[in-house]
Amino acid sequence: MSDLKHLLEFKNGEFRSEMFSSPSVCNAYKVLLEGDHLAAETRFRRILQEDSMDHEAIAGLAICVAEDGGKFITAEKLAQKAIRVSKKSAAGYIALGYINLRGARLEEGYRYLMQAKHLAPRDPRLQKGFAIYDQERPPVVSDLSRLHPVNRALCGARAFLRSPVHKAAAVAMFVSTIYLTGTVLA
Repeated sequence: MSDLKHLLEFKNGEFRSEMFSSPSVCNAYKVLLEGDHLAAETRFRRILQEDSMDHEAIAGLAICVAEDGGKFITAEKLAQKAIRVSKKSAAGYIALGYINLRGARLEEGYRYLMQAKHLAPRDPRLQKGFAIYDQERPPVVSDLSRLHPVNRALCGARAFLRSPVHKAAAVAMFVSTIYLTGTVLA
């Protein structure tokens, strides 16, 4: 089974139809998730022959190209085309995030996922993309195993502090701790 399940919502074997521009795009993504990249690529190309401006199909084709042959430059160009076609859709940014994560460019992949988050903050594909990012990142303490309790706690803190609200809360707690310590010692 492909790792694309982490980026594309797949509930009980069915995609939500409102996520995609047409049922044929939905079916092409199903084939892609089943691991048949060549058949999915053929379906996406067929969709693009009918409508060359279908940004979801372009983004899906980009993922197929990256997943099947590892042609990351071609896949990146396709995903950028999907963004140019529809700048208000998160599909191209999610595809770019996936392509960069698969190409071991973690920070760029994360940046594209964040851009997609600004466009569609409740898109369930994003949480799965961030899960791939967290999985691919090196552990906080590189000399310890990723499963070591210290690394697990620090990775949890790192994920918790990704949110600006959580960062502000952590700073407030730190400042209040310093103030209270100064008051007790005085």
